[in-house]
Amino acid sequence: MGRRRFWFIWLTLAVLLWGTEPVQGSMTFKSEAAVAGDYITLGTLADLSPELSQKWGAALIWSAPPPGQVYTLTQEFLQHRLTQLGLTPLLEGVTLPPAILVRQTGVLLPLEDINAAFRRYVLDRSPYPAGNLRIEVFPLEEPVILPEPKVALEPLPPKGGRMLGNVSLEMVVLHQGQPLKRLKVNGKVRLERQVVCAVRPLKPQEVISPADIQVARREVTDLNDNDFFTAPEQVIGRTLARPLGPQDIITGRHLSNLPVIKRGEEVTVLLEHEGLEIATKGVAREEGYLGKIIRLLNPKSKKEFQGMVVDAKTVKVKL
Repeated sequence: MGRRRFWFIWLTLAVLLWGTEPVQGSMTFKSEAAVAGDYITLGTLADLSPELSQKWGAALIWSAPPPGQVYTLTQEFLQHRLTQLGLTPLLEGVTLPPAILVRQTGVLLPLEDINAAFRRYVLDRSPYPAGNLRIEVFPLEEPVILPEPKVALEPLPPKGGRMLGNVSLEMVVLHQGQPLKRLKVNGKVRLERQVVCAVRPLKPQEVISPADIQVARREVTDLNDNDFFTAPEQVIGRTLARPLGPQDIITGRHLSNLPVIKRGEEVTVLLEHEGLEIATKGVAREEGYLGKIIRLLNPKSKKEFQGMVVDAKTVKVKL
């Protein structure tokens, strides 16, 4: 009721500030009235002449009943309310009925329509497949009442533009292309991806082996695309800087930036040629980093050559 209460107070103050200078015209109160919207106005309760309708027709009397319900506004209440608004001069020569029954003829905007508009907007603008997204639309603070059901919902671009995490969309309710009202719709958009995870507890300084990891579907909503890994070969042979628990997602923050091969260490050299692979030994001439080129020394021939670091104990050379 927060927004409705705000407008109720604002419109009431506006009427009080306008004053009630004499206006010529006629006013006849009804015994029954219908409203299609959020508020009961003076124009809802009485037949007003054009002059009165223009000046006082929008004077706010009370909140409208929910769809399908009826409010009974007694004579005492109406006198009290019109006095609050400073409109008692308009009652001179006018008969107030004992009560006015006010029926809500508007319809509720279906939550299904709101949810569908939210989902459609997010999916149309997301770079990720629909199957990777989990979209939750939160309930509105209050129902949206419309004069008729045939409307369209047009979401407006959100500030920031990122369609992940907490997403807030402002939607315009359109009837025949004309705006009726605006509403704020909040939701949560979760992203799931196939990422590399630990299968057992791992400690700092451990070198990751194929048996330590698996690729599994996990939520990565709060991670950037370059924070996680999607293929085992991206992390196998890397040294951990931080501990990992079972099923934890391995991110760049978990991996050490220290060299995996130290100068002077003996490593296995895989010589690869046309699909054939031969293993030999070599000595590191410098520190080696995973995926980077390192200079090596053949301990027998004393010749220097280069290869790519595969893990902490292996270097590959393509011939």
